[in-house]
Amino acid sequence: MRKYFISVFIVPGLLLFSAGPLAANGNPYVPGQMVLKLWAGQEDQLDSITNLYQATIVDSLAGVGCYLLQAPEGQDPESLSLEMEYETEVEYCDANYILAAPEPVQSSQPFIDLQARGDFLTQPASTRLSLPTAQAINSGTGVSVGVIDVGVNLVHPALAGNVVSGFDFVSNDAVATDEPGGSASGHGTFIAGVIKLVAPSAEIKAYRVLDTTGNGDGFSIAEAVVRAVDEGCKVINLSMVMSGKHGSLDQALTYARDHNVMVVAAAGNDSTEVQRYPASDSYVLSVAALDSFDLKAGFSNYGSDISLAAPGTMVYAPFLDTLYAWWNGTSFAAPFVAGTAALVYASNPSATWEMVRDALRNTATSVDSINPLYEGKLGTGMVNPLAAVQSVTSSVCGDLDQNQIGPDLADLTFLVDFLFFNGPACTNQMIARIDPGTGSPDISDLQYLIDYLFFAGSVPVCAP
Repeated sequence: MRKYFISVFIVPGLLLFSAGPLAANGNPYVPGQMVLKLWAGQEDQLDSITNLYQATIVDSLAGVGCYLLQAPEGQDPESLSLEMEYETEVEYCDANYILAAPEPVQSSQPFIDLQARGDFLTQPASTRLSLPTAQAINSGTGVSVGVIDVGVNLVHPALAGNVVSGFDFVSNDAVATDEPGGSASGHGTFIAGVIKLVAPSAEIKAYRVLDTTGNGDGFSIAEAVVRAVDEGCKVINLSMVMSGKHGSLDQALTYARDHNVMVVAAAGNDSTEVQRYPASDSYVLSVAALDSFDLKAGFSNYGSDISLAAPGTMVYAPFLDTLYAWWNGTSFAAPFVAGTAALVYASNPSATWEMVRDALRNTATSVDSINPLYEGKLGTGMVNPLAAVQSVTSSVCGDLDQNQIGPDLADLTFLVDFLFFNGPACTNQMIARIDPGTGSPDISDLQYLIDYLFFAGSVPVCAP
């Protein structure tokens, strides 16, 4: 049935890359392909709608309710999708937009280490982030991280024992290898190497969705996100960008959130405050890049939507064949955060994604004072793996301020500030509910703590 009103809003975008025809919003898309989602309860209308517009169902995204359609020959998918959106049963219909790896888009190229060899484990970023100390507490055991990218060099010696293949959505086979010969070759291997540097015991699952030029369609990327979730990944790294939202990927990100999976994305390399997707998604952790002096890297995007910052210049990691390389980009800042999220999940396997997010953001080291032009626009600061892990491993029940002492008056003040004055939340809810109970601390916890501190009440005993 036709809707009785028409409301079309086209967001002007920037041309980030050229792969396929361009939509009105500046994003390229796969010729002839559209992505459709029906409103809940309208799924039985799929055939009638596709028949009406002579579109063919190519694929579907299980658990998300999105469909990949092929437009009839000679029809422009962008125009046709706008027309299909006027049907009351349709939640949205878009062309199948293309996303791209930021580095190939911006022509940032790796510097192979044949002349300037580095040391992978002791590189400056490792020292700045106190990685060995954090790893002494937890090294990521039992956590899987999905690298959705150009694939990963599955036989690189530095990744032996860590990386496994998920799926190759470009070649449609089970071997998601990082292939040579393009501007984006090595990109996924490099990202996997940074995750290995941060969380050396974590499993890394490779999903290939971008070709060697760094381009890939949003529907395939959404498929990879859903598959990574279903295959047990607790963290997903998305080092790719586009200038507008992709409907099916947005649904896949919601699917990840609903399954308690943390998604991390690169902010982009345009040195602009303009938001890039998927980093702009409210659920995703958006990561900006810092240089070796903790200043905003010249290429890095910034803004109020940024969640965190991480080292993003002169990063040293595994590359193609058995090589290593130096590379700059927000793509390589993101896996420092993804690896830290793996450490947090490993340190507290029952943590929710909100707890992981808060642990990362609340423990970050502020860089505002040395970046006055970007104050408040580099997230809460540089990711701090040691502090993040410590924040969820405190075993002192009622130690809400997590100073390893308590419960005491300082913890009472912390709880009052949280409950009544919009103060920070304890990042470890396992020790915060002291009545004991579930969820965030509430008035019953306050009463319990007051009774313990002033009226010889029972000692707080948190839920195991």
